[in-house]
Amino acid sequence: MKSFVVLLTLILGARLTFAAGRQLTGAYTPAANPALSPEEAQKKFVVPEGFEVRLFAAEPDVINPVAMTWDERGRLWVLELYEYPLGAAPGAKPRDRIKILEDTDNDGRADKVTVFADGLNLATGLALGNGGVYVGQAPDFLFLEDTNHDDKADTKTVLLTGFGLDDRHELLNGFAWGPDGWLYMTHGVFTHSRVKIPEASTPGVEVTAAVARYQPQTKTFEVFADGTSNPWGVDFDRYGNAFVSACVIDHLFHMAPGGIYVRQGGVPANPYAYELLPSIVDHKHHMAAYCGICIYQGDQFPEEYRDHVFMGNIHQNAINQDRLIPNGSSFKAVAEKDFLTTSDGWFRPISEQVGPDGALWIGDWCDKYPCYQNAQADPEGMDREHGRIWRVVYTGKNPGKKMPSRPDTKMDLAKASSEELVKLLEHPNEWQRRLAQRILSERIQANEIGSANTDLKNLLVYGKTLQSRLAAKWILHNSDLLPPFSEFENYSEVPALQAWSARFAGEFLRQLATMDQQGDFEEMVAKVLRGLEKRASDPDASVRLAVATAVRELVSDSLTVDTETKCNYQIGGILSALIKSSADAKDPLLPFMIWMAGEPTFAKNPEGGLKWLADNGPDTMPLSGILTRKAMRRICDMQDAPKLDFAVEFLSQVAEKDAGLVLSAIDGLVEGQKAKPLVPTADTKALFAKLTANSDAKVQNRARELGTLWGNAVSIQATIAAVNDSNLSTDERAKAIEAVKALKNAASTDALLKLVNGNNPESLIIQGMRALGQIGGDNVADDFLQSWSKYSPAVRAAAAEVLVSRWRWATALLSALESKTISPQELPLSAIRSLGESKDDFVRQRATQVIGRIRPADVDKQKIIEAKKKMILNGGPPDLQAGHEIAKKTCFVCHKLYGEGADVGPDLTGVGRSTLDALLANVIDPNQVVGKGYENVQVETKDGRSLSGRLVEETDSRIKLLSSGPKEDAVAKSDILSRRVSELSVMPEGLEQMPDSDFRNLISYILHPPQEANR
Repeated sequence: MKSFVVLLTLILGARLTFAAGRQLTGAYTPAANPALSPEEAQKKFVVPEGFEVRLFAAEPDVINPVAMTWDERGRLWVLELYEYPLGAAPGAKPRDRIKILEDTDNDGRADKVTVFADGLNLATGLALGNGGVYVGQAPDFLFLEDTNHDDKADTKTVLLTGFGLDDRHELLNGFAWGPDGWLYMTHGVFTHSRVKIPEASTPGVEVTAAVARYQPQTKTFEVFADGTSNPWGVDFDRYGNAFVSACVIDHLFHMAPGGIYVRQGGVPANPYAYELLPSIVDHKHHMAAYCGICIYQGDQFPEEYRDHVFMGNIHQNAINQDRLIPNGSSFKAVAEKDFLTTSDGWFRPISEQVGPDGALWIGDWCDKYPCYQNAQADPEGMDREHGRIWRVVYTGKNPGKKMPSRPDTKMDLAKASSEELVKLLEHPNEWQRRLAQRILSERIQANEIGSANTDLKNLLVYGKTLQSRLAAKWILHNSDLLPPFSEFENYSEVPALQAWSARFAGEFLRQLATMDQQGDFEEMVAKVLRGLEKRASDPDASVRLAVATAVRELVSDSLTVDTETKCNYQIGGILSALIKSSADAKDPLLPFMIWMAGEPTFAKNPEGGLKWLADNGPDTMPLSGILTRKAMRRICDMQDAPKLDFAVEFLSQVAEKDAGLVLSAIDGLVEGQKAKPLVPTADTKALFAKLTANSDAKVQNRARELGTLWGNAVSIQATIAAVNDSNLSTDERAKAIEAVKALKNAASTDALLKLVNGNNPESLIIQGMRALGQIGGDNVADDFLQSWSKYSPAVRAAAAEVLVSRWRWATALLSALESKTISPQELPLSAIRSLGESKDDFVRQRATQVIGRIRPADVDKQKIIEAKKKMILNGGPPDLQAGHEIAKKTCFVCHKLYGEGADVGPDLTGVGRSTLDALLANVIDPNQVVGKGYENVQVETKDGRSLSGRLVEETDSRIKLLSSGPKEDAVAKSDILSRRVSELSVMPEGLEQMPDSDFRNLISYILHPPQEANR
């Protein structure tokens, strides 16, 4: 009993707060050693043979570097973030500033420092271009200019505003010029922004976890791709593909334009994708706190390093390395050995870039604190005295070889002729190519290109390298000097060039729709549309992906969400060609992007889309099956019963054509109506007669489930019978349970009670209990409690979670606890939390009385952590097999570890268990750090249910909560009485209350699973 007295107090206690000077534990434990001198820190680095780490700058010349870039003279510009994390105090002058670091004698060390701008406050993004400096300083996106050329900013313009300040290590950041002439940036998941131009009255563009971009000429801002966690930096490969590294979740993503990716928390702004794209990795590096990314395309390293991905890992104090392998229109990343490691706990890499020398430059924040959570806990303890800029150079067999930091101290590409800049586009180092491209684009915008226009077109056709030809193409398009699919577009079948032709065609048509339609407008449009349709059948998947991106730009003014567009082009032929050429659905991106390209049009005219799928679907499986399932979901989300008639007609047409297509349609309809069924207006008797007569048994069974939702009497009777039919498979019975819970009648309740009280598989009993929780009924609690002694521990846990979801049932459970027919030890932590956090005073008081309260609310969790650590270390060898069994019952109902478990919380494979201290801190004090998106969302329904879990889906008509089990609850918004977000995590406290031997075995297993035995 005592352990549960302690446990209830943990759950009822206030959230832990920190006073100044408080240090966090676990993964956030500060470095134990004091700061090393630059010379000592340099000795600690370990890099591959032939490489050296050299210091370019250190304190006091650079402090708290958060971003860096170079100008045309090869001088390094650094943004210093003094005011992290709180910002300047009211009335005080902010201390963030931009410095120019110059190596005047080219010995590899900065020896001249110029302060370009100061007085900035929480500035986190930096880029040069268009005669000035772009600075991210939430809530604003600024443009600083030096009008008298004295290396001092003298004018400031606010270009955009509305950037959030919620999470100070996830503000707008990572500025980088993209190949298409847009300025790209990254943005974190727990910061919420509504970005707009200052004079706009509209709400602005919603941004959370994302790669976003800004077009300087048109002042357009948009989300390029949605998702991941808190990326800090974006880079592009030789073909112009965008990549980011991410924290907590998988660490590397290929970000396709318009892609909506898995995210650390929250839900994406677009609810109609019905899918989240994954990362490109199947491995984990040590720990998971990434900052910066570089796709190496320099000329200083050996050739085998070209296109390798370098990522700063702050918690590991390392530079991790992956290798990219093409995978259809995307990539797979293969793990390589860590490129750079150190024993110096102050090394915090925040930016990795190729410099003008072709070497890898690293911005080092240099701090004892590893994370934002430390800064929040102890803002005054943040280091504001250190900072380093390192260069990793390859010297081969000549250690100590002189390596200048730039090609020439007198270099100034701004003064180079346009013809000279065109030649630089063929340079083997990406730094020269990218800078030359930016300068040429700016000159063309200013009509200062001269004869270089011809040189660019010649380079496009006859260039010796693909990189130079692409650069020429990007410049010409960005400057409106290359109409789509012109004579210069017919020179090559190289996929990368064709892909960019398609992407630029979409941008061209979107722009054309906003202009006066004069002259040969229709002929021009027809030509471009024919070009897209031709490329929609290209054998290369990357070209087809670009076509899908182009079409998406024609149906929505936003890549990732649906917004109105002025375009009114006929895109049916292009989509048809895309589906037919990609029908095998093997590509990792195309099925998703084709749906996104067609969804806005389908939402406006579902009848036309379904007609095409009925006529062509059987010949274009399995892709048409994927599209059909999503199409049916979309119809359900319209919440318009007459629109469901189109689904009825579709099913009637394909019922005897292709079983796979029929199953996809039914799957979409059943999934789309989980929260609240919507019945079509059309008569469905003939449809279900046809479906139940289908020769495919799966079609018959799924049709029965759909018929149950739509009130078909024959289907209802068959579905209720299927719940307790032991001759059916477990999967078939599970689907029948899902269907009958929507009936909410006596027959369905009786069938489910018979199921849970019978000799049935445990998984079905648990599912049946949860279904009864949704249906309700006065006798449910009595039945559960009378059969309690017969239930297994897992079933008892499920029963308790159901019982606490309704007031009448919760009071019955409390009565059983009071009478000691049930022990508190049999209740799961989630159920105890529900009792302890009940809105009803009577329930809370009885829970306290029957379970008790001993531990004070402000208990020092660190003392518990230290005691458990001592117990584990001094307790003898653990039983890892026993630990695995406990993990299956406790941890894996929410978390995954090497593929085993559920996706409710973060994947433990790469996060949260780097050390014993880190793991104990996360287990014993899960509310120490709770990111938005992982809070416990509590919902009360109009029929008296209390539900909780992590919000994983929200559409116009419903929400979906995910909780331990894993258990999903889809709730119609029309059924919600109240909804609130708790400050606590979904993960309950109190796991340490289990017996010491069990806790030792559990922690030991999670810390050292057998998959890591040989590491």
